[in-house]
Amino acid sequence: MKWLALIFSLTVAVPLLAQRMAKSERIRRIVVVLLGFDLFNPSHINLISDETYRGESRGIEVTSVDLLVFALALSQLHRKRPINGPYRFVAVRLIYFVFVLLSLTATPDMLRSSFSVWKLVRMYFTFSVLASVFLELAMVRAVLDGLALGVIAQGLMAGQQKFIVHMARSIGSQSHPNSLAMIVNIISPIAFALILTGAGNRLTPFVVLSGALSVVFSLSRGGMAMFVMAIGLVIMGSFVRGPTVRKVGVTVAFLVAGLVGLAVFAKQIIKRFVEAPKESELARKLFNQAAKAMADEHNFGIGINMYSLVLDRGGYADRLHIDLGDRNGIAHHIYWLTAAELGYTGCGTYLLMLATVYFALLRASFFPGVRGDIALGMTAGLTVTFLQGTAEWIARQTTMSYCFYVFMALASSFYAQRQEDKG
Repeated sequence: MKWLALIFSLTVAVPLLAQRMAKSERIRRIVVVLLGFDLFNPSHINLISDETYRGESRGIEVTSVDLLVFALALSQLHRKRPINGPYRFVAVRLIYFVFVLLSLTATPDMLRSSFSVWKLVRMYFTFSVLASVFLELAMVRAVLDGLALGVIAQGLMAGQQKFIVHMARSIGSQSHPNSLAMIVNIISPIAFALILTGAGNRLTPFVVLSGALSVVFSLSRGGMAMFVMAIGLVIMGSFVRGPTVRKVGVTVAFLVAGLVGLAVFAKQIIKRFVEAPKESELARKLFNQAAKAMADEHNFGIGINMYSLVLDRGGYADRLHIDLGDRNGIAHHIYWLTAAELGYTGCGTYLLMLATVYFALLRASFFPGVRGDIALGMTAGLTVTFLQGTAEWIARQTTMSYCFYVFMALASSFYAQRQEDKG
């Protein structure tokens, strides 16, 4: 049945949608809004699946986001527009991909490694198509509206889980409370940057409110700290772009609201910090030690998506006396995880790609107008995401991967539009 659903989507539904989008900007905007909203919890068809595996990728899948991106690519062809955006970030993406492929020379399980390779191919395709689509400012606004609706939905779900289901820690539609905190933290700063300048719309205040509540209800210690840091970075960056009376007023109002919120939830937040399980911290340290040992002993790493398998079967769990329930876990440190799977040089290429996108957005945050405001928010979002990567591997999950490559596409389109404006 899943094969029939995929064939129908690719041969009937997607081409029809592409034709409609080619004729109507309104429909294109709706699809881009849907894409931004859908990446928080996309429907998926697992062509090959291994859901019991604890690695970062668990199958060869096609998601509803992939189908929307494919429809956008076809609509670009119908409109005689390029399906790939301006040629930015080519070298860093290529180098990283090469080292991902080199890691396959050491993998003990080619099929499971192929899960991550397939995911990366999908993400690169997503970037290429959206970098072209986002050359239209209306489509930039559309994807931000979709992301805004996604954060608001997460806030509503987190509230329902806390007050109606009485979950100790809300997860929204994500797989873990920390995943919820990270995905709202990468997006909420954009909304706050737009609020400060008055360039937002009716959704933007609710995005910041929903983001804050989602983080608090998740009780993610890192998430709460990173939310505060992201907002602080946006405030500082926005004042560097130019102080205004509005920015002062919004900042004061936010600080007052924050103090009220802190007073309301202080007991729960303090309890979370004081009573955090020590066993979890010990397991994370052992995972990182195992990752370092893997990187030390394999020039090209142990193979993409292989950490969990090699930890268990490669002797590392025994060597470090990792508990039985954790011996097939995953390193909660995105950079040590990458070093283990790709080697130190491969991890360096990953860091190079992240840094290239980050500094491109940092520079774009000084662009005049709304693109500069959006870039500032994205820079703050990436800052806290990269920092929290020292305690989480969540950046490699599908939803966070989509967010990163959407950001990369936005950065690419901003520079292309900047060049066009100058020309």
